[in-house]
Amino acid sequence: MNDPLARAEDDSQDGPDGPMVEQLRPETMGQLSGQLAHDFNNVLAVTLTSVEVAMRVGDQAKANGFLSNAIEVIKRGRTLTDRLAAASQACEKATRVDVHAAILDVVRAFGKPPGSSIDVQTRLDAEQHDIVVDRSFFISALNNVLRNAREAISGDGSIIVSTRNASGAELHADKSRQYIVIAVKDTGSGMSDDVRHRAFDLFFTTKSAEAWRGTGLAQVRDALRRAGGSVAIESLVGSGTTVTLAIPLS
Repeated sequence: MNDPLARAEDDSQDGPDGPMVEQLRPETMGQLSGQLAHDFNNVLAVTLTSVEVAMRVGDQAKANGFLSNAIEVIKRGRTLTDRLAAASQACEKATRVDVHAAILDVVRAFGKPPGSSIDVQTRLDAEQHDIVVDRSFFISALNNVLRNAREAISGDGSIIVSTRNASGAELHADKSRQYIVIAVKDTGSGMSDDVRHRAFDLFFTTKSAEAWRGTGLAQVRDALRRAGGSVAIESLVGSGTTVTLAIPLS
């Protein structure tokens, strides 16, 4: 079987939510979220109104004016997201991380839900396993992938976390770099092609609103991109899923 990284691109040390979340009080998080929602709603509202009016007016010049207004508002929204991304990256603290030690820590803390018979195994075969990354982001990514794997299994099952080394050429990535490849394979229900293709979409979920926890695999992909790596999914309905993370070695 071909390496999924050749075909598909594409929380913290103390827990899956990350230290930045823990340092902010709930009311502060609520205020920040409310302000961001307000700003984005303004961008969306003005854009939607401009496009709707442009579609209704019969005069092409007037329609172009409304569309130009929509474009300017979208540019402002892009500036807002760029600033948010820059602020987020400014908070990163990239350090040398032993991937094997991090995996063992996450698996040890992961535990089993009450009554669960899911077996979590590790097969850490990579000879080189040091990377330079924000540790909290990396731990968050591992937690997200393991949680998804566990929730895909009903009843008995297993999750295998394995590592190996690979060249950039093998992964169709930077040929001058060597990588560690982390594969999380579960024996769960698997994904349809449609779900697999949408799995990295922001806010996409197959869970109910009550069970949904956040941005999931979109957050994983973002964390891997920040580290210069990539994430891919290989899955078949009824045959489980393998999520593969590739990260450059330090």
